[in-house]
Amino acid sequence: MVKVQTFLIIGEEKLHCVSCEARVGNALKRIAGVHEVTANHQTQKIEVTFSLKETSEEVIQNRLEALGYQVKPEVSS
Repeated sequence: MVKVQTFLIIGEEKLHCVSCEARVGNALKRIAGVHEVTANHQTQKIEVTFSLKETSEEVIQNRLEALGYQVKPEVSS
């Protein structure tokens, strides 16, 4: 099953530019099961499309935190 999850950056470290977006995208795409990443420095949101059979939201969140970003999953309404 494929899931799309958006993470909000809530810590002091923010995405500042297109290079930051690319750095996050490249790091997350190295995780098995991650299909697509869209990071936006203007909204401070990172949208990740991934396979629940291969990885989890927790693994992705841990990778973002390892990159220095404090994030929380956005709850869809």
